[in-house]
Amino acid sequence: MTTRGLMLVLLLVAPPALAAELPHEVAEFVARRDRCDHFRGEDAENPARIREIQRGLRANCEGTDAALARLKQRFAGHAAARAVLDRYDDAVE
Repeated sequence: MTTRGLMLVLLLVAPPALAAELPHEVAEFVARRDRCDHFRGEDAENPARIREIQRGLRANCEGTDAALARLKQRFAGHAAARAVLDRYDDAVE
């Protein structure tokens, strides 16, 4: 994802002042987990689209539960990061 794309995602997730305060690791997680949540919310009957959704889930969701726990621990004292991270479910895999 480009820097511009990442900033657009952050602006949708957090107010501009908050987005500017997020550590890069958290911003990357937000972008990935939002893609994961997008694919989790999709339903399809077309076999080709089902395969595409499954690929999207594997690519974007696998490992995010552990990553979220790790980031919450690492940034426990960082109010802006925790505010964003606390919005995500702890278990989606």
